[in-house]
Amino acid sequence: MRVEQLVFPIMRQIEKRPRLADALFRFDPWGNPFDPAHDEDPWPLIERMRADGHVVHKKAYQQWFVLGYDEVRQLLVSDSLVTSDQMETLLCVRPYTKLSEESRAFMRLWLNFVDPPAHGRLRRLVNRAFTPKRVAGLRLRIETLVAEQLEVALTESEPDMVEHLSGVLPPMVIGAMLGLPEEKLGWAASSTDELVQLISPFLGFDADSMNANIAEIHRVWGELADERRRSPRNDLLTGLVEAEDDGDRLSRQELIAVIAFLMAAGHETTTNLIGLGMVHLARNPDQRRMVRDRPELWPNAVEELLRYDTPVTFVPRATRADVDVGGATIPAGSNVILDLGAANRDPRRFDRADELVLDRDDPAPLSFGHGIHHCLGANLARLETRLALSAFVDAFGDYEITDVEWLRSAGFRGPKKLVIRPDRSHR
Repeated sequence: MRVEQLVFPIMRQIEKRPRLADALFRFDPWGNPFDPAHDEDPWPLIERMRADGHVVHKKAYQQWFVLGYDEVRQLLVSDSLVTSDQMETLLCVRPYTKLSEESRAFMRLWLNFVDPPAHGRLRRLVNRAFTPKRVAGLRLRIETLVAEQLEVALTESEPDMVEHLSGVLPPMVIGAMLGLPEEKLGWAASSTDELVQLISPFLGFDADSMNANIAEIHRVWGELADERRRSPRNDLLTGLVEAEDDGDRLSRQELIAVIAFLMAAGHETTTNLIGLGMVHLARNPDQRRMVRDRPELWPNAVEELLRYDTPVTFVPRATRADVDVGGATIPAGSNVILDLGAANRDPRRFDRADELVLDRDDPAPLSFGHGIHHCLGANLARLETRLALSAFVDAFGDYEITDVEWLRSAGFRGPKKLVIRPDRSHR
């Protein structure tokens, strides 16, 4: 048994017992990693981590942590780092061991857990359907959805903007792109919310419920794929069904795994990015005023928001060979955490790294990754965020936040509740 197979269950139990966690990590210079305060403000923890260097081995976690911008970027494209080993480690611990064979095979086909050469084959096929032209064609649909959601939100004195905008827009958009029937959107959103639990290993999930959810995903998307084979439409699902590369096509299992991955990535990441944007524009009113007065800054503003506070906090990797990075050698067989949040605020790379500067030259965030695992839906997420935030700021003016609750997650960051008070004088 690998040490990591013991660490995950132990950490999960510690996370459920706050007083035990405080006691166990009392003398650790990094402090308690499970402290709920990190959900709202992770930066003091990151500064304590960075004090030990940009590449740090933490024996208690059986992990290497890479915190520097150049170091993370180097390892994101390194052939010596792989991602499938992380999935195999998860599948060896509870509750993953209780998943059905169908569910386990399904997880292994998610693009972010597939290594070359299989990854290159899947990515080429998906890219034939997920084209920039298809993304650009969604602009009018996104603008319409945003306008409708904001109109409803403005009828309330203090609307929850996760409920009205950030939490509902992304599943609507990716659902529309795939051609999902409108009556299935609610199911798809709740199904995806449960599915995301699979990549939060410290929080756990109910294996029986997850197996049932994955079986339903196979049934619903399988039936829709069969319909598209019989009657093609102008949507992404048809594009994926028909995608071909020298006679090669996605298998039924690969197709459904790709769809579920797109739903999960398109939902969780973009929801958190829009939510974080609303939070930080409220906390930096001068920046909000600047981008409202200069709307041509929005594309750069989205990049800076991604840099300032990334919705995907880290990516896990494993080494299959020794890797020299940042003056350290990470041995083969090591688990590695590439900390995107820390890298994006590396003071060696960015002047005033801890400040939000929407007109910053070349923000260049690593939030969507780099190299072969660069986020497939990055351009869609950028488009949704730009259109949503620009319309939101125009409609709500100098809004104030009255209540915010933060997501509890090992790898994602964002508000799960965001109640605001609109600036009624603005309109």
